[in-house]
Amino acid sequence: MIKNIMFDMDGTLIDCNARAFIPVYVGAIKQRFGELGGRIAKIAIEGAEVMIRNDGSRTNREAFMEYAAPLLPMPVDEFEREMTDFYEREYRAVSSVITGRPVMRKAVKTLKAKGVKLIVTTNPVFPLSALLFRLSSGGQDPADFDFVTSYETSSFAKPDPRYYSEVLARLGLKAEETLIVGNDYAEDVVAGKAAGMLAYYLTDSPISSGEENVRPDFKGSSEDFLDFAEKL
Repeated sequence: MIKNIMFDMDGTLIDCNARAFIPVYVGAIKQRFGELGGRIAKIAIEGAEVMIRNDGSRTNREAFMEYAAPLLPMPVDEFEREMTDFYEREYRAVSSVITGRPVMRKAVKTLKAKGVKLIVTTNPVFPLSALLFRLSSGGQDPADFDFVTSYETSSFAKPDPRYYSEVLARLGLKAEETLIVGNDYAEDVVAGKAAGMLAYYLTDSPISSGEENVRPDFKGSSEDFLDFAEKL
C-alpha cells in the first residue's frame, strides 16, 4: 500500500528548464554582486557539482561552504549573509522562467486530501528558501508538502540512491510504502528503485538515462497520474 509519495520538482511538479534558468540565475547574481558577480556565479555553479558528489560525511551546505571558502572574495560568513538576502530579493527574477502544471497541482491536492504523506525530493543543491520560492512560483502550495529536501538537510544528492534512503530514514518511512514520481529516468526511477521504493515515470518531459532496463512500476502523463491519484 502506498502511504508516502516523493516528487521530483522541475519537470514534474513545475516546469523550470535548466537552459532557461541558469542564465537568469547568473544574471541575478551579477546584479547583486556587481563586478564580483561573474566570479561568484562560477563558484555557485561549480559548487553544485561538489554537492552532487557529496559522500554523506556532512550536509550539502557544509560541503559547498568548504569548497567555496578559499575561492570567495569575502569571508564565508559574510557571503552566506549576502546569499540569504539574495534569495529573498534578486533571485526572484527566476520566476520568469517557471511555469505551473495545473494537472499536477490538482493531483497533489487530491493526494493531500487522502492523507498521503507528500515530500518534494528535488536535487538538494539550493537552500530551502530558494526551493520553496520556485515551488510556489510554479503554482504549488508549499504547505501541501510534509517535507522538502534542501542543501541544509541533505548529505547526498541525485542520482545517488543514498539520497532517497536518507530521506526515508529522516522521516521514518518504509521504502516499500513509498512511491517516487519523476521525469528523470536515472535520478528518479533508477535511483528510487535502488533505494527500494516504487517508481512512477512521468512522461510529459521525459529525460532518458540509457538504463531503461530498470523498469518503473507505473508510467504515464500528468493526466494519467491524476487518474492514478484519484484512484489511490
